[in-house]
Amino acid sequence: MEHHARLAVWELMNQVARTTQLPTTFKWRHEESHFGNHSLKSAFTKESGNTSSNMRDYAGFQMKRPRFNLLVALFCFSLAAQARQPNVLFLAVDDMNDWLGCMGTSPRAITPNLDKLANRGVLFTNAHTAGVYCAPSRAAIFSGQFASTTGCYRTANYFVHHPEIDALQMCFAAAGYTTLGAGKLFHHPAGAIDQRGWDSFFLRNKSQRTSGWPLNSWSDETPLPDPFPASIYNRGQDITGGMFLEWAALPNEQEDEMADTIRINWAVDQLKKEHEEPFFLGVGIYAPHYPNYCPQKYYDLYDVESIKLPPFREDDLADLPGKIRKIKTARSKIVAKLNSLNALDDAIHGYLACISYADAMMGRVLDALQQSPHADNTIVILWSDHGYHHGQKGDWGKHTLWERTSNVPFIWAGPGIARSARSDVTVSLIDMFPTLVEMCRLPAPRQKLEGISLASVLRNPDKAEDRTVYLPHMHPGEYATINRNWRYIRYGDDGEELYDLRRDPHEWHNLADDPEHAHLKATMRKAAPATFAEPCEKLNGRRDLLIEGESFRWKKGANPPTRGSVEKNASKDQPTNGKKKNVLFIVCDDLNTHVSPSGYEPIHTPTLSWLASEGMTFKRTFCQYPVCGPSRASFLSGLYPESTGVLNNTSDIRKERPGTLTLPQFFKENGYWTASVGKIFHSSRHEHGESAWHEVLRFQNDELEIVREAREEFEERYGSIDDRPNRKRWRELKKKTSGKLDSQTPPGRGRSGLTDAQHKDGKNVRQVARWLSDDTPDDKPFFIACGIQKPHVPFLAPNKYFDLYPLEKIVYRVDQPNLWENLPQSAISKRYTAFGFELGKEDASLRREYMQAYHACISFIDAQLKIVFDALKQSGHWENTIIVFTSDHGYHLGDHFLWGKVTLFDIGAKVPFVIRAPGITTGGTTSEAMVELIDLYPTLADLTDLRPPEHLQGVSLRPLLVHPERPGKKKHAYSVVSRGNKLGFSLRNQRWRYARWPDGEELYNLNIDPSEKNNLAGGNRYEDRMKEFRTLLIERQRQARSAR
Repeated sequence: MEHHARLAVWELMNQVARTTQLPTTFKWRHEESHFGNHSLKSAFTKESGNTSSNMRDYAGFQMKRPRFNLLVALFCFSLAAQARQPNVLFLAVDDMNDWLGCMGTSPRAITPNLDKLANRGVLFTNAHTAGVYCAPSRAAIFSGQFASTTGCYRTANYFVHHPEIDALQMCFAAAGYTTLGAGKLFHHPAGAIDQRGWDSFFLRNKSQRTSGWPLNSWSDETPLPDPFPASIYNRGQDITGGMFLEWAALPNEQEDEMADTIRINWAVDQLKKEHEEPFFLGVGIYAPHYPNYCPQKYYDLYDVESIKLPPFREDDLADLPGKIRKIKTARSKIVAKLNSLNALDDAIHGYLACISYADAMMGRVLDALQQSPHADNTIVILWSDHGYHHGQKGDWGKHTLWERTSNVPFIWAGPGIARSARSDVTVSLIDMFPTLVEMCRLPAPRQKLEGISLASVLRNPDKAEDRTVYLPHMHPGEYATINRNWRYIRYGDDGEELYDLRRDPHEWHNLADDPEHAHLKATMRKAAPATFAEPCEKLNGRRDLLIEGESFRWKKGANPPTRGSVEKNASKDQPTNGKKKNVLFIVCDDLNTHVSPSGYEPIHTPTLSWLASEGMTFKRTFCQYPVCGPSRASFLSGLYPESTGVLNNTSDIRKERPGTLTLPQFFKENGYWTASVGKIFHSSRHEHGESAWHEVLRFQNDELEIVREAREEFEERYGSIDDRPNRKRWRELKKKTSGKLDSQTPPGRGRSGLTDAQHKDGKNVRQVARWLSDDTPDDKPFFIACGIQKPHVPFLAPNKYFDLYPLEKIVYRVDQPNLWENLPQSAISKRYTAFGFELGKEDASLRREYMQAYHACISFIDAQLKIVFDALKQSGHWENTIIVFTSDHGYHLGDHFLWGKVTLFDIGAKVPFVIRAPGITTGGTTSEAMVELIDLYPTLADLTDLRPPEHLQGVSLRPLLVHPERPGKKKHAYSVVSRGNKLGFSLRNQRWRYARWPDGEELYNLNIDPSEKNNLAGGNRYEDRMKEFRTLLIERQRQARSAR
């Protein structure tokens, strides 16, 4: 670059010489490298050899030196301005057709920011894509070559098939530019990003380096509506494959959570920085690609009743070649379904709203540019990869050679570009590469660029001449050629189309069979290549990743699948022994999130920490009812409590909802050997017996040491406790003796004096170990449920676990005495009185005693779980057994002055939840997705390749196990609890929790108030938020009751 600048300086100095009428016998010596005090005498060379004559000329020049110095200064200033290469802001949108406000088409989107950009520069109204859908279009743009040359008709991986190609960003890098990229510049699948030449390519999470952005996981990219799916086209379906024809408004406050917004904000940050070198900043957003989800305010811009629909013709497919007519007739069923649902205008409404959202996002970047020091020296380019059909020619989508696919928004603005200009000259997106090479003085790439530079058109659009551009289709020999007046389409040997665009802009009348146009067709064909490359193989179907230093690519068959490899369909492959996966289900009783996998450090739980390192932890899992019986009936049936009918500890789902197939019954009926030990269903009275289990056991603690001592003394004095006269007396003495330790009310607490194996939970885990070692059938997979009954009251554990938590080292946060003044009284559970506390009053000594005992119970059960996992490994079942660890609900330990359960606060409803699924989960991963315990049933059915029963109201978490970074399908977790004959309700997401009670409401901002101490309900400030949650709650209540 310095060399070129130096040459330019010398050329300007020669212009100075001519301007100052220096003798023609003198020229500037190019070998001189500076212009300071160097003698101008020595800056001349003699061509004629007449030195004395030269010196006379030099003396004459000295007389004109002031004028010369001024001109040199002016020329050098001009040179500095000209030599400074322009920055480039390269803005890509996805699936956006030409319905922009500035284009003047109908329907017309509201796009004030893009309209403003068009007014600053040149708007091309007859611009066309370089490929008929995302992958080939973007491959052509960044390679500068059409699919007919690269073979990338249906793939984006030009840089894999043709590593010799210098991509656009590489040319910028070679010219000394800082190259910055984000979002969908390339296609979205794994391995489709050409990472060469970028100084920085923004990724929201590291996994996108290997996984791309699959469109069937929009939850990985942006907030989801609730209910999901949302559009009338998909409602009630289990949709996959990109959420085609999905549209919905999202809450406005979720705008900054959307993936496109995050990418845009990153680009804005780059524009705020100082850049020593010129920059090439490329940022691509998905909008308005389906699903058409965007904030409500963009939907509100449009009155759906006033949307002007695009023109259609009933028999539009009649004059097409036979093959394409057959294909599009089948495709037209989509539009027919929309019409039958009376939803055509609703679907277009969603698309228009997302165009407006895209406009707002681009507006953020453009505003940041205008406010930056880079504004005057930055070329801005706005382009869409292709257009989109909305029923025209019976199609909904892209992939065609008609104007709805090919016509795209295309705007240029900045230095060297005319202002407020519209041009209908025919151009192609393939022209961007050569245009930027010229305008930014980039080195030419090794490959031949197939577009033309538009630099002269941009300077003087009125003088531009039209030309015919070429557009390849998805197979060799299929293409369109287009100019201002005509569109010619050829489907290889399968037919032709020809449209007179002056008289037939909607392309309703195919003139290809008219012999009068034979010469015209021949002329139009000349714009197409004579030969076509064979199609390159798609590399994204199989995720065979090759990592090569800091770059990566995908190659089919590079890494043959191995057992345990993490692939989307890995668990669909049966284990090598042909046996289905086993299931070990462990559920604790009254365990809150005071465990290390949930981030609670004061508790000593090494086994659970190890399990979390082997599996995946869900950080936001909530029960549906914070009481044992209703919660267990809910997650063991896969139904919300309103559908089970179990809303207390006495009701039985078998009576409330006869015929419900519970989780263990489901596995037993599918050929599993099923066994239960401990507390799975709420009590022995609720136990399902032989209908669910091949074996079912419940144990009791051995006799407590203080009870044994009292009994021995009693029997020595009165005789056997089994003697009839002694029974009542012994019962009274036993209750008095064990009261502090073993009672439910007030809750007992303390050192049991028993060994681990003498506790019921010690017996439970040892029974599981025996089953694993000896008693599970060889010919059946197993479903073993281990019900851990601690830390339920009484808080008893062997002495050594109390020693882990000295009373003086137990810490907690003290609440304000007036905490409950601004809360509904129904939100209170008065169980605190049984513990010996008063509302609003702290008893530090008693609180520490209970916390010590609760924590000791947790460390005790953690030690017992190690016995189970050791047995699982020793038995040889480790690599073929799915493990689930959770609790039935949470528990208060004095926060909010509350003790126990039966509340809807997070500490009462949130539970630990860890899954290890061999071959699927990656050890040590976590998920922030909203999860409900009713998701357990469908998840286990999915992981074991069993068809789930139709009644389930939860969703499978399997996609999250493979992609933990995704936010999941659910936007809210829903919980209820009884207050007399009425219910309290709660909805929560990552940021907010809302609750409605018979006597009031609650609203908490969990980002700034995670402990839920500041109720924001009431007043006007959050009324919109309250209305939103009230509406959401009504819909969730309907869903929760729907299977009753």
